[in-house]
Amino acid sequence: MGDYAWISWTLFGLDWLVRIALALRVILRRTPVPTTLAWLLVLLLIPVVGWVAYAMVGENRLGSRRAARAQRLAREIMSHAAPLWTRGTQDFPPSMSPYEHIASLCSLSSGTPPLSGNSVEIVSEWEELISMLVSDINGAQRTCHLLYYIWGEDGRAADIADALIQAAKRGVKCRVLVDAVGSLDFVGSETWERLSKAGIEVVEALPVNPLRLLFARVDLRNHRKIAVIDGRVAYAGSHNLVEPGFKLARSKKLGRYVDATVRLRGPAVQALQTAFLSDWLLDSLDDVAEVEKQLSHLLTLDEEPHDGVSIVHVLPTGPGMDPVAINHALIATIHSASDELIMTTPYFVPDEAIKTAIIIAARRGVEVTLVVPAKSDHPIVCAAGRSHYQDLLDAGVRIRHFTDGLLHSKTVTVDRRIGLVMSANFDMRSFFLNYEVSLFIYDDDLASMLRFLQVSYIEKSVEITRDQWANRSMARRLLDNAAQLLGPLL
Repeated sequence: MGDYAWISWTLFGLDWLVRIALALRVILRRTPVPTTLAWLLVLLLIPVVGWVAYAMVGENRLGSRRAARAQRLAREIMSHAAPLWTRGTQDFPPSMSPYEHIASLCSLSSGTPPLSGNSVEIVSEWEELISMLVSDINGAQRTCHLLYYIWGEDGRAADIADALIQAAKRGVKCRVLVDAVGSLDFVGSETWERLSKAGIEVVEALPVNPLRLLFARVDLRNHRKIAVIDGRVAYAGSHNLVEPGFKLARSKKLGRYVDATVRLRGPAVQALQTAFLSDWLLDSLDDVAEVEKQLSHLLTLDEEPHDGVSIVHVLPTGPGMDPVAINHALIATIHSASDELIMTTPYFVPDEAIKTAIIIAARRGVEVTLVVPAKSDHPIVCAAGRSHYQDLLDAGVRIRHFTDGLLHSKTVTVDRRIGLVMSANFDMRSFFLNYEVSLFIYDDDLASMLRFLQVSYIEKSVEITRDQWANRSMARRLLDNAAQLLGPLL
């Protein structure tokens, strides 16, 4: 018994030594206070599992090689893309001058300016999106570039694969990039093999393996959804290439995913092209020097005439870039609202800055509406979000629970003047961890159309009242507030 006791005390001491050392590291890193406190809570209260979790996901480690490569490629790609920006008029019309500071902030973060002369269509229905994307791929003559977090094999997602295979047979260069975790079932699947055999380059982004686990954080994911065809038309938004009901088999309660994507024509297409190429070159086996020779060909402005009038600013964000870009841009956007602010998101776990901006907007007299799903596929995330409701309701924010499926659309409209369509959620993971892409669209007509879509969500939702929320059960409040402690880590 004496030997066992000695071993137990030794392991106990080592566990505490590691936990205290990591706690000191957390303090020295000077992360945001809520994040620091959350990690201290995990490390000091949870033996072994706490420091193992921190070792795996506690720091935004991309890997030194990848980070250096990303910076070098970004500079090379931007040097080829910069001449294109001068071909799109960048002057803000007087009617949009109140929002010009948002564009200045995004330009500083991304290196890309807002670009005018774009045609923008909002696509909310899955079937319509697939039909449009298939049609554009069928008309491709040079390149098809697709980047998606989730790619499924069933249903109409297979139509995209078939269209790409036919395009490859015509000599079109096709590149497909999918996230290694989000598209885990797709990687190595029958569809994957069919695409590869057809000569299509298919690559997994941010692959997960034991070696990578030692040097990089494996839960940093590429959450972007981008398609660029011939450099003349592009898609971006929240739709993944998977049937909207793909999780119904697991939970009949959630319903179908409800999303929003935009189809673009004009100079902003090349901003999405640069985002794709930056990600592609990080994970593909392409020789960098060879691809660099192709950049001037891949980055070419569409010369076909169209009647685009929208100013579009593409903001790609993620680790290794400006890590607070989308967070700061959203704060500036919220503060710019003078009459109305409508936000839709599947996951709402704001940091204090975003939450404060929303509360201040409501108290300034802005009519603020937040629409989130009534039921979530991530219960802990949902509970953490609910912990903020009372403060928002007390400030006059209207909160509505969407009941006609799992609302996955990430949109913002401000004063019916500007609209945002994003892959990013209102949570810490999207703000500071994942690779995301957001479109800031400065156009009254487009913002009104996006608002019309948001109103359709509101009509299929139920309002959460201040009194109703204040009277919820003690057990529910305890659960929500406990989940809030983990909010900075979700």
